[in-house]
Amino acid sequence: MTNKKSITDEDATLNFRVPKSLKATIVAKAEIEKITSSKYLRNLLESVHNGSYCHLDKLKSEREDFLFSKEFLQLIVWIYRKRENNSREVDKNDLDSYVKTLKRTENFLPKNLVFELDKVLNNLLVVRVSKGYDGDRFDFPKNYSDDKKFNYEKVEKFLLDENILEAFIERGEVNITNIF
Repeated sequence: MTNKKSITDEDATLNFRVPKSLKATIVAKAEIEKITSSKYLRNLLESVHNGSYCHLDKLKSEREDFLFSKEFLQLIVWIYRKRENNSREVDKNDLDSYVKTLKRTENFLPKNLVFELDKVLNNLLVVRVSKGYDGDRFDFPKNYSDDKKFNYEKVEKFLLDENILEAFIERGEVNITNIF
């Protein structure tokens, strides 16, 4: 444990009682962090007060909610259907919904998957805003250029490998580039 800091005239004190079991837990956690129990409690109270206490749990919950949302699932199914039939037949409301979901992926998916989904987003935006778009097919499923073709394998490896998916949900951006 670190040395105790002396109290100055500018420091205020709080005195209150806690159950022995709670004190034991606080002391044990402070020892793990190699700080005094007072510093541990100060840090804890500051994080609760400034709103950062549950920040990581909130991010984890948001990632999980997005990945298992109806909108994301519908988008992934639609993208996979386009693998077999890349015709531009799509309802305008569905198109708008897919665009909206794709724009949100940056906050909830690894960067390399966002890059892949950006290919789909780019293609959908061209179709949505262009009256004279050449062709009657979406380009992302079967493009000859790798920088425009959607890599289905990357999405499959991410979504189907339970360890990768759980690690990402738990910690956010994880080192999964060597897998892809």
